[in-house]
Amino acid sequence: MDASFKIFNATEIWKRETSLPSIPTFSQKLDNILGTDGIPLGSLTELLGLPGTGKTQICLQLCAAVQIPKALGGLNAQALYIDTNTNFVPNRFREILSATLSKCEMLLDGQFKVSEEEALKNLHYVGAFGLEKFCAFMYQLPKFLAENSNIRLIVIDSIAFPFKDAITVKQRTGLLFRQMAELQRLAVQRQIAVVLTNEMSTRVGLSSGAVVGALGDAWAHRCNTRVLLSAPDDPAGDRLALLLKSNIAPEAVAPFKVITSFTDLYVQAINHGILCLFDLHFDDDG
Repeated sequence: MDASFKIFNATEIWKRETSLPSIPTFSQKLDNILGTDGIPLGSLTELLGLPGTGKTQICLQLCAAVQIPKALGGLNAQALYIDTNTNFVPNRFREILSATLSKCEMLLDGQFKVSEEEALKNLHYVGAFGLEKFCAFMYQLPKFLAENSNIRLIVIDSIAFPFKDAITVKQRTGLLFRQMAELQRLAVQRQIAVVLTNEMSTRVGLSSGAVVGALGDAWAHRCNTRVLLSAPDDPAGDRLALLLKSNIAPEAVAPFKVITSFTDLYVQAINHGILCLFDLHFDDDG
C-alpha cells in the first residue's frame, strides 16, 4: 500500500474528535448541548438566526474565551475576526474581555496578570467588506495563519453577506464552496475552531412562508455543527439555541438570556460565589 496513506480505525477517529479542546461560549447550557463543553476545534460551526438573536454576541464572547489561560483549562490563544457586515462592536468586546480577565485573575488568586491592552492585541480584526475584498483576504488566510500560529479561533460574521453581491447563483455556489473547502482544511490541519454566522431568508415556494438559513440546503451540509438561535417577542424572555446538526451530539435545545451589562453579571457571579467562567454573560438560570 502507498506509504503516503495513513489508515485509522474507528476508535482512533472517535478519540481524536472527542479529545480536541473546545472554546466555552459562556453559557453552560449551550456548551452542554454542543457535547464538547463549547465550540470544538478542528471543525466548522454555524450560528444562524434573525437579527438580534445573539449571533454576534456569542462570537465576541468566544473571542474573549479563547484567551482563558491553560491553568483554567483554556487555550491561552488568539482569535481572528473577519467582519463582512460591520457587526463588530469594539466597546462591547472590550467590556467582555475586561470581565473575563478579572474573573481569571480572581480564580487564580492574582497569579494571572495580563493587561487589557495586551489582551486586546490577541484579537486580529479584518474588515472584509464586499465579495472582492473577502475573497482576496481568504486567499491570504493560509499565510496569515502561518505567521500567527497561536490563532485557535476564526470568526466570519457573516458568511452570507459578501455573497449578496450581484453574481449568478452558479458563481456564488462555486466561490462559496471553494472558500468552505479551504476553511475545513485549515480547521483540521491547524486545529482551529471556525465559527460562521448566517442569516435567515424566506424559501420561495413554501406555502407556509418558512424562514430558513440563507445560502441553501447544500451549504447546510458543509458545516459540522449548526445552531439556530431565536429570540422571543418579549425582550425579557428566554432566547433559545437549537442544535440542528452535530457530529457528536443529538438535537437539543438550550434557553439563555442576553444580559445588558456584562460587568454587572460578573459582579453578581462573584457575590453568589459562582466560580464557573461559563456564567459570565449568558444568564442560564433566568
